[in-house]
Amino acid sequence: MNSHTHAGSLSKNSFCLEVMNLHTHAGNLSCRKFCLRHTVQQKSFFICLLVPFESIQQEIFPAFAHLPPECVPPHDKHHKPPPHEKPPPVPKPPPTEKPPPVPKSPPPPVPKPPPVEKPPPVPKSPPPPVPTSPPPPVPKPPPVEKPPPVPKSPPPPVPTSPPPPVPNPPPIQSPPPPIQTPPPNDPIPKPPPMQTPPPIEPKPKPPPEDPKIVIDPPHEPPEEPQKPTSFHARFKGRFSALFAFGDSYTDTGNAQFLGSLTLSFMGSLSSPYGSTTFGKTSNRLSNGRLVIDFITDSLGLPVLPPYQSTSSNFTNGVNFAIAGSTTLARDIFSKLARVFLLKGTPLGVWTQLDWYKKYQAEHLCKGLDEKACSDKLKTALFWVGEIGLNDYSRAVGSTIPLRSIAKSSVAYVTELVKVLIRAGAKNIVVQGLPPVGCLPMDISLTPISIRDRSGCSTIVNAAVVIHNQILQAKLEIYRKLHPDVTIIYADSWKAYYAIVNNPGKYKIKETRKTCCGASGTQDDLNFNLQSLCGSSGTSICNDPSQYISWDGIHPTESMNEHMTDQYINQGCCQPPFEELMKNNVPT
Repeated sequence: MNSHTHAGSLSKNSFCLEVMNLHTHAGNLSCRKFCLRHTVQQKSFFICLLVPFESIQQEIFPAFAHLPPECVPPHDKHHKPPPHEKPPPVPKPPPTEKPPPVPKSPPPPVPKPPPVEKPPPVPKSPPPPVPTSPPPPVPKPPPVEKPPPVPKSPPPPVPTSPPPPVPNPPPIQSPPPPIQTPPPNDPIPKPPPMQTPPPIEPKPKPPPEDPKIVIDPPHEPPEEPQKPTSFHARFKGRFSALFAFGDSYTDTGNAQFLGSLTLSFMGSLSSPYGSTTFGKTSNRLSNGRLVIDFITDSLGLPVLPPYQSTSSNFTNGVNFAIAGSTTLARDIFSKLARVFLLKGTPLGVWTQLDWYKKYQAEHLCKGLDEKACSDKLKTALFWVGEIGLNDYSRAVGSTIPLRSIAKSSVAYVTELVKVLIRAGAKNIVVQGLPPVGCLPMDISLTPISIRDRSGCSTIVNAAVVIHNQILQAKLEIYRKLHPDVTIIYADSWKAYYAIVNNPGKYKIKETRKTCCGASGTQDDLNFNLQSLCGSSGTSICNDPSQYISWDGIHPTESMNEHMTDQYINQGCCQPPFEELMKNNVPT
């Protein structure tokens, strides 16, 4: 801004008009600043106006014609403001800054300002008031009538008041004051920080499902099964002894020593039974080894001798299982007259338990106190094989409800487990039942109308499903009551179907026919209740390893080996078989 003052020497009390040439960018107008200087006792006071140049020539100069000559500025129509440098661009002042037009009539005499009030000194280059809109340079301000729009980009760096929450500011009621630094206690509001989303809570793990067993075959197991020999090194030496309970699927000779088998069956033992592995009578109801034989082999223990063998060494365990053993009362089966391979009524589970108590007192813990006996049992494994299979096979087709047999049978099995725990057992495996309704014997006793799509007895398998479900629920209760005891459920149903549904992987060709038997009258199963294996008119297959059933009631040696592999390697134990290893170190 350039200024030019027209004034001479004045008296002590006088008025003088000073004209300051101003050049602004308010449109195309050239403005001047008029200041009325009032000197009182050598003190000057100023009253200033900013007036367009044209008004100065036409109105202001004539109005001040009465002033002393030394105060009248040169009235030259050719007078122009001195050249000046173009100031930097400034934002357009708000519409309220426009001064009202000066009336053409001469203004009244300017009153003297009160002496006590001193106007603030006029800066040499007073900046125009800053609007509330952002201060970036604007090449061409918008029309005067409307305030510039507030951009949606960052808020103004130094607002005179906190920015309103609405996107557009309210209309300006009065000219904004000069720029002021906001007080420290009134900081510029900042946008609220971005809210951090709450952390995603981990999904709760679903509770373990109750074991579910279906009657129809389950899905396929892993592609290539491993042979039991692959886990010998892992489990060898973990247990000092093994004690087994069960029926003909586990018995290694007790029924034979007791003379419980029929004459025809006993006569056949010298030829087909046990011939595949032992080459002689093996006292086992199969062509070779049983599941319990593969288990002892896996644990590095010797062959488990039957309790009735008086010449056996019981140092590493005893087998108390009895072929034909049932859980129901003996008189029930005597009324049914369904003894099949047995003489008279079979012995029950409680006989096996009595044998074990006697063995523990006379051999296992003889001369030991209670603590020493308990420590000895910590490294022993108790194996409870299938119990109840004979109950269902003998009751099928009778008036006995199979569902009631399931509840009674499980009650006896779980009571056996409870007694073993009280006796000091710390490691227990309990086998469930396989699909008994798929045995050739049960199929032959079941009408076609109540068989499932696989040809198995629907009514028998339905009872077995109930049996297994109740058994698993009872074992879970015992786990909670005795957390220091490891109780494993061996899922025979699951293991059986894992093999039957994938016969090619196990080199099995016959899943229904028996290897040793005679043709029947109803189905082509090579099974006849009147001509059991070893009887006159029966025959033996060329390769028993390709068969699941040995004699229509018991599995072949190869099937027993595959079942053992399913228990230990293929996930058919709940919890896994490895749980037994946690509390036992190699001996």
